[in-house]
Amino acid sequence: MDRKNELLVRVYFVLFLFILFALIILARVVKITLVEGEKWRSKGEVYVKYMEKEVDRGDIYDANGNLLATSLPFFDIRMDLLVPTNSTFNKNIDSLALCLAQLWPEKKSASQWKSELSLGRMAGKNNNKKGMSYFPIANDVSLDELEKIKSFPLFKEGRYRGGLIVERKSKREKPFREIASRTIGTDRETADKIGIEGSFDKFLRGKTDKQLVRRIPGGYWVPVSNPGELDAKKGDDIVTTLDMHFQDIVHTELLNGLMREQATAGTAILMEVETGAIKAISNLKRNSNGNYTEDYNYAIGRMTEPGSTLKLASMMAMLEDSCIALNDMVKVYGGKKKFYGEMMYDSEPHGKESMTVADVFKKSSNVGIGILADRCYNQNVEGRQKFVQHLRNFGLDKKVEIEIQGEQSPLIKDPIQNKSSFWKTSVPWMAHGYEMHLSPLQILAFYNAVANDGKRMKPFLVQKVLRDGKTLHHFHPKEMDGSIASKTTINKAQELLKGVVQNGTGSNLKTHEFSFAGKTGTTRVNYHMKDRRKEYNASFAGYFPAENPKYSLIVVIYDPKVAYYGGRVAGVPFRNIAEKCHSFFYEKDYPEHREESEILEDFMVTKEQSGYAGDYDDLMAYMDVEYEKNTKGRWVDLRPFENDVILEKKQILKSQVPDVRGMGLRDATYVLESLGLKVRVEGIGKISQQSIKPGTENNGQEIELYLN
Repeated sequence: MDRKNELLVRVYFVLFLFILFALIILARVVKITLVEGEKWRSKGEVYVKYMEKEVDRGDIYDANGNLLATSLPFFDIRMDLLVPTNSTFNKNIDSLALCLAQLWPEKKSASQWKSELSLGRMAGKNNNKKGMSYFPIANDVSLDELEKIKSFPLFKEGRYRGGLIVERKSKREKPFREIASRTIGTDRETADKIGIEGSFDKFLRGKTDKQLVRRIPGGYWVPVSNPGELDAKKGDDIVTTLDMHFQDIVHTELLNGLMREQATAGTAILMEVETGAIKAISNLKRNSNGNYTEDYNYAIGRMTEPGSTLKLASMMAMLEDSCIALNDMVKVYGGKKKFYGEMMYDSEPHGKESMTVADVFKKSSNVGIGILADRCYNQNVEGRQKFVQHLRNFGLDKKVEIEIQGEQSPLIKDPIQNKSSFWKTSVPWMAHGYEMHLSPLQILAFYNAVANDGKRMKPFLVQKVLRDGKTLHHFHPKEMDGSIASKTTINKAQELLKGVVQNGTGSNLKTHEFSFAGKTGTTRVNYHMKDRRKEYNASFAGYFPAENPKYSLIVVIYDPKVAYYGGRVAGVPFRNIAEKCHSFFYEKDYPEHREESEILEDFMVTKEQSGYAGDYDDLMAYMDVEYEKNTKGRWVDLRPFENDVILEKKQILKSQVPDVRGMGLRDATYVLESLGLKVRVEGIGKISQQSIKPGTENNGQEIELYLN
């Protein structure tokens, strides 16, 4: 072989080796990437990193500090079965299985727990079954259960020796359940947030937090440590204008009225006259099972023809223009008259041919108010525009711009812009509240302005946003657009509203205990459908006390079946609400009318109480009261003696219904629900009675709590 051929052979050989080596590398890359990819990727991933997590939502409170919505902590318990050493695992597995079976006897027996934990550990070590190093123990564990779990054999060794993994989460709860539920709102992952929860979501949800997590076999990321198990970061708190004392009254009386009249739905709103602060708001609808629940905010979102409550606006417009005097006589034709081909009727035949202008309002004559408005404003386009402009001056064409979503713009027709639908009959029908649409809150804002001597206040629901206990935002009362009418007109309007209760359509409601003023409303909803069952809305709008108004109130009952006149159907709940609220604020604002012993009882511990130990520790420290504490337990009974206050352990067993009498609502709800009981609440204050006797076997049944 000559020199040239020998050189070529060597070159070809080296080239072959390079190609062979490249093929080997390529085959190895394919194997690592496609065949063994998951294995090597898991080995190459970062084992520790920071991940974002949601913080607990802030709390929502009423004006007195009562909790309306809160996030209760719950925990998912997992176990890293590969963490304990063989000796530690074998030594403790029997006792751990026994403890788990005793804590949740309905789930598994001790032998089942031992078998599953042992098999899971074996599978995890052999890598035959992914995720056995993240073995699920339980979900939605309460704080009390967590404390017990952390004391169990093996688990008490902690995360790095015992393998205990605790993942904290929270559950949104409303301690007062249905009361003001729609206004408080809901926080839902799969749907739009509503109410205060939705409108103030950016404050309540707070900023996301970062948590250090590590990767374990099976692709799970678990927290490295649990410093925030109990004291997680949270969003801002919201302090509302609602007063749960008043809210309970409004809710109860509205519910009673709906049930008495077998109505489809209803709403009631209580507002502070001077400020526009909403103190109570209730919305109830009858479900298919006959129960009434809050599932729609009628107070804000239901737009209807208001009927006779809007006669106040018509009278004020005519008084402003001096085209009527209250003692003028008006022909009412026995309560029926044809206007431009359309027949108008009073709500009931009365046979009177004439009335004074004042009596037209007090007796709520549709014909009388229609005649007056027709005479004053319906002679030309300019007159109609003048009438509509008065309604605008009263603020009836504007949203009140309440903080929560759902409010719609009022519908007030314009004789020029809505020329095609503004008929010759429109003015007399608009004069008694038809051919327009408003919400109950928009009507109440108008009545509140009359009670407030003409000053129209913006209704509001939230007074503060708190961050770490300090005020971040403070929302102050806001006057809207100055006075709605002259002082003379306002004074006459106030006298007319008093007259309705004294000797008008609301005279059956008057009481000698206190005075109130208002206007009845009876609206035929489907008056244009002659072949349908007549459907009505009944309403009563006004304020109390009549002489020095403190609160304005509207009650609207939709589709009552027993009766339909506003004076009875809506007037009775109005009077009952006003009477009870008046009694409450009178006692509160004028304590000199109370016995000295009653006042002292408010400030001294005279009865046994129960609750969270930490709260009592803080209270005693704040008040600088010496006390004796005989327990390290989380829940205590406070027992007052002549010269001592003693905190003793409160016995709470999972198998029995506990005694929660003397507890605050938040503590009682937490304890009972953590034991699997379903809680219903009636009243305001501390728990005075419970429907199930303490010590009764706990079967997860429903329990009613009665507060006072």
